[in-house]
Amino acid sequence: MQVAEMKTRLEGKIEAMEEERNTLLEEIRKLKDLAELSEKAKGLEDEVSGLRDKVKTLKEKIPQEFLEELEEATPMQSSEEDELGEESSSCEEEDLL
Repeated sequence: MQVAEMKTRLEGKIEAMEEERNTLLEEIRKLKDLAELSEKAKGLEDEVSGLRDKVKTLKEKIPQEFLEELEEATPMQSSEEDELGEESSSCEEEDLL
């Protein structure tokens, strides 16, 4: 009887360990995915910031009168930039949750 009980206990322990292993492997996979997405988001944020700086620098090189004409021709661009900035901020807040 003792051998049968030991076998049953060991089989139960093995099953529990396999379940825990599978759970941990799944958690690791999810955490890796999250880390990759976080890195990608940070890279894109940096790239967008750099592009915004470049646009600003280039606009500074253009005479003011031409910029005013350009802004009159495309008034939606600045409001679109504001909306994109707000969306970026809300995405960052969601990432933190």
